[in-house]
Amino acid sequence: MDAKLRHIVLFGFKPGTTEIEIEEIARRFGLLADALPEIEAFEWGVDNSPEGKSGGHTHCFMLTFGSEAARDAYLPHPEHKEFVAFASGWIERALVVDYWTKAAGP
Repeated sequence: MDAKLRHIVLFGFKPGTTEIEIEEIARRFGLLADALPEIEAFEWGVDNSPEGKSGGHTHCFMLTFGSEAARDAYLPHPEHKEFVAFASGWIERALVVDYWTKAAGP
């Protein structure tokens, strides 16, 4: 298996943010994957862990890149910056973690 670079983004939304607003943010985030060839895959979901350790982050978005160069081209891309400007008004907290995948086992 070739290693992939995962870009994990966690959002916690401001009180009063509606489900319709969150769905629009997720929709627009997903459109970046359609528009930017650097993004190999995109998925998202809502936290449902019973552990209660999300730190106020309720939504997780995962983008997959084939290289650091692809990720580094995505970050300053005008469409990414436009999405960040749009979504920022509803986001109370954000956490971003990038990692290279590793095969399971010894």
